[in-house]
Amino acid sequence: MRVTGSMQSIQLLKNLRNNNSTIIDWQNKLATGRRIHKPGDDPVGVGYYMRYNSEINRTNEFLENANTAIGYLKTMDEMFQQINDVYKRAQVLVQQGATGTTPDDSRSAIAAEIKQLKEQLVTIGNSSYAGRYLFNGQKTDVKPYSLNDPANDKTDKGVYYLNVSANVSVPVSITGEEIFGQAGALDNAFRVFDEIISHLENNELDKLSDDIAKIDVLSDRLGEAWAEVGARTNRFELMKERIEDQLVSLKELRSKVGDVDMAEALVELQQRENVLQASLAVGARLMQVSLVDFLR
Repeated sequence: MRVTGSMQSIQLLKNLRNNNSTIIDWQNKLATGRRIHKPGDDPVGVGYYMRYNSEINRTNEFLENANTAIGYLKTMDEMFQQINDVYKRAQVLVQQGATGTTPDDSRSAIAAEIKQLKEQLVTIGNSSYAGRYLFNGQKTDVKPYSLNDPANDKTDKGVYYLNVSANVSVPVSITGEEIFGQAGALDNAFRVFDEIISHLENNELDKLSDDIAKIDVLSDRLGEAWAEVGARTNRFELMKERIEDQLVSLKELRSKVGDVDMAEALVELQQRENVLQASLAVGARLMQVSLVDFLR
C-alpha cells in the first residue's frame, strides 16, 4: 500500500488527539479522585459503584433516623426530669399544707403555687422536638393537652416508630396517658393536682395526707416510663454505632471500586505527557520533510 504524506499527517493528528484525550482523562481522575466517570471506564465496576452509593444513601437515612430518635428521647428525658421536679415540689407543699399549724392564708398561697405547678405540667405535656409533640402518639402535629381541662384530654395511643434498618422499626414515642394517667382517671396527674388545690382551699387536712400518697403513685408511674426511655435511648445509641460502622465499611468498598490510586495516576499522567511530547517531536520532524528536501 502506498503511504502518502497526507496519510501520515492524518495518522499523526489522530495519534495526537488520542494522546490528548488520555491525558485529559487522567487529569480528570486526579482532579476528582475518581477513576470511574462514565460506564465505559469500567462496565463491571460502575455497577458495584452505583450499588454501594445506593446502600450508603439508604444507610445515611437510617443514621439520620437514629440521631433523630436519640434527640427525641433525650428531650423526653429532660422533660421527665422536670416532671419529677414538679412532683417533688408538690409533695413538699402538700406536706406543709397538711400540717395543722399552717394558717389558712398560707394554704391559699400554697394552693396558688400548686396551680402554677399544674400549668407547668401542661406545658411539659405539650413539649415538642423538631416540630413534633412528644406525648401524643402518632399525632405528633397535634397539641395533646389544653390548659382548661387537661385531666380529661385523651392522647393518641398510637406509637411513633423510626426505621434503623430495612427490617427494623423501633418505637420512639410514649403517650401522655402513660405518663400522666388515663383521661378522667382518679390517678390522672392533672386531676390529682386539681384535688390538691381544692383540699388546700377548703382546709381538708385529712384529704391532703392522702394526696401525698397519690403523688407517690404519680412518681412511680413516671419512673416506669423514664426507665423505658433510658432503655430505648441505649438501644438507639447501639444501633447508631452499628450504622456508623456499616457506613465506614460501605465507603471503603466504594473507594476500592471507584477511587483512583493517586500514585498510579501521577505516574500514568507523566508517561502520557512524555508520549505526547515525543509524538509532537516526531510530528515536527515529519512535517519539515518535503519534495524540496529530496531534490537537494
